Amino acid sequence: MPLSWPRSPLVQDLALAVVATSADVLFWGGLFSPAATGGDRLPVLLLALPEFGGLLLRRRHPAGAFLLLWALATGTAALTLYQDTFYFTPYLGFLIALFTVAERRRLPVAAGALLLSLAPMALKVRYVVTDQSMPGYELAALVSTLVFYLWLTSAAWAVARWTGADRAAAERDREQLEQARRAVVQERTLIARELHDVVANAVAVMVMRAEAGRVAAAGPSAEAFGHIEEVGRSAVAELRRMLRLLRSTGLVGEESLDRHGLADLERLLAEARRTGLDVELRTDGVPVPLADSVDMTVYRLVQEAVTNIAKHAGPGTRATVRLRWTDALRVEVTDDGAGRTPAARQALSTGHGLLGLAERIAVFGGELTAAPYHSGFRITATLPLG
Repeated sequence: MPLSWPRSPLVQDLALAVVATSADVLFWGGLFSPAATGGDRLPVLLLALPEFGGLLLRRRHPAGAFLLLWALATGTAALTLYQDTFYFTPYLGFLIALFTVAERRRLPVAAGALLLSLAPMALKVRYVVTDQSMPGYELAALVSTLVFYLWLTSAAWAVARWTGADRAAAERDREQLEQARRAVVQERTLIARELHDVVANAVAVMVMRAEAGRVAAAGPSAEAFGHIEEVGRSAVAELRRMLRLLRSTGLVGEESLDRHGLADLERLLAEARRTGLDVELRTDGVPVPLADSVDMTVYRLVQEAVTNIAKHAGPGTRATVRLRWTDALRVEVTDDGAGRTPAARQALSTGHGLLGLAERIAVFGGELTAAPYHSGFRITATLPLG
């Protein structure tokens, strides 16, 4: 079973404090120096306690932990430089505190912490040059030690700033995503409320009036009222499903709605003929199986186009639905433009049907065009079959 870093922040801070304090005591503490006595080792162990505590508190109090570790590193570096029997500088713990404050605080505070870092750094460099370098190699010791501590400290600070900027950007992205999600939920709720208050209620009244007309009328009129009632009830059922979809906060798949496809085109066109349209379906080429989503999209395209013809051209209009199967499926719906006047056609249009169809077809890499055609109108869509 692979090992993983613990997720609890307290456990992480505790583990880091133990490792960093132990490394400082063993590497920069001189505990195992042959000349060290018990009196020399005890101050090192005592001074390691505030380092351990500061590292534990660094996440909650970055600036306070840094000041504590800075004072500890500066003070111990000075004691190491001026006291022959003392040797301890918790520089690793100081670097961790510097990293934390540079990552979590604004640039002025982070820059101030970097400037303060020059103090323990200068004391460490002087100690190496004056007490540890061989005679004649002072300049070499100065350059190498200065480069080492400058690189180590500035690298910790720069990586911390980079990490903090990345974390802030990720947090902004999460906030924007959450705001967008809330806006979508609010908009869906608003749309659902408007659909219910305006469309659903109006359609329900139409269905009830059509039912009353069917009961009172006879012959063709009763049949017409019955068809209006049937279509109205279907629209109310569709509205009910759409309202449930809009009011839900989670993602709902297409299986929550009625599935329609090419197999349902004849029934769709039969309903259109009952409204007075003369609609013909033509197929060129050899049909191939389609993915469910593409199949439903083609059905919705023909449904929208035929509905537009019924609204804009009116009864008596001749229309043709043509499916051409090649390396792509080309769907073409044309009409001859007979029926209503342009003003009457405009009054029945919402202006959003074709836009929604174009967006839906573009998802599958297809293209939709709609334009006047002779005296009527033509809608053409091309969908790749790959």
